[in-house]
Amino acid sequence: MISVIVPIYNVENYLKPCLESICKQTYQDFELLLVNDGTKDNSLKVIDEVLGNSDINYHVINKENGGLSSARNAGIKRAKGEYLAFVDSDDVISADFLSTLLSNIEKTDAQFAFCAYEFEKEQICPLDDNGKTVIFDRNQLMTAFLRRTIDFVVPSMMFRTAFILDNEIFFNEKIRFSEDQPFIWDAILASEKAVYLYKKMYGYYLRESSIMHATPADKIISSYREYALFVDKLKGQYPNDIKVLDLIIPRWSLGALYSSAALCDYRTFKTIYQEMDGQELLRKIKGIKDLKSYLLATVSFLSPKLLYELCNRMSH
Repeated sequence: MISVIVPIYNVENYLKPCLESICKQTYQDFELLLVNDGTKDNSLKVIDEVLGNSDINYHVINKENGGLSSARNAGIKRAKGEYLAFVDSDDVISADFLSTLLSNIEKTDAQFAFCAYEFEKEQICPLDDNGKTVIFDRNQLMTAFLRRTIDFVVPSMMFRTAFILDNEIFFNEKIRFSEDQPFIWDAILASEKAVYLYKKMYGYYLRESSIMHATPADKIISSYREYALFVDKLKGQYPNDIKVLDLIIPRWSLGALYSSAALCDYRTFKTIYQEMDGQELLRKIKGIKDLKSYLLATVSFLSPKLLYELCNRMSH
């Protein structure tokens, strides 16, 4: 059985397509864990309308508001399935999402499987028949995640539950911006093998009121500080991987600055830039050996204003 975890917080206008896409799965041996993270709207009524008379095995987990990571952790702790999948409450998945990820995990004996996704301006999932798959070992995963050569987001991934629990992999509830990334790093570092599917089976809905479009600067800065503490902890756990771990914060910072340019005015962006020591990114990021990262880091070194304008244009 698969445990599908969906955090719920003020998504009454977006939840129905998400739930309907889950109901239409060709693989039906799953439990749907809907984590009510203190929602203040009619999301619970939508759940009842869509699922109340269905045969879907679903459970509503009620908790006080604690954020996305807190909600996902609550779902992990209640999960009874052999596998874990996460779907965000405003996104949609293809009908073969669960079956395809599961079959590839079992076929390759991997710790987790993940697929490509598409950013969408409507709540739809792309139609894709790409059958290409690649098996990555641990070192290849680290390189791919640093260089962003393939898609990595938690909602497009499926994990063996025992792998997550045995390695005590949970979401860091103090990190409220790009909270997927520490979880993914924990999974990669603890893994031996994973399988990636080039097929796009996840529709990532971009809406103006989403977390990615409404994150204030203080959350970005506080997440940066917590992320640095997280990486220090990793260095203690994995001393043989220091060269890679030294690149995590520079790579995250570059991505955060890119996102900040779309979210903030220049004055706020410059505050974030200074807090992250943006001018030092060029020196630190050379080890990634990724041309796009190197060019953005070079611009960061030369002029934060130019970096802001460039990233702002690229993100729109």
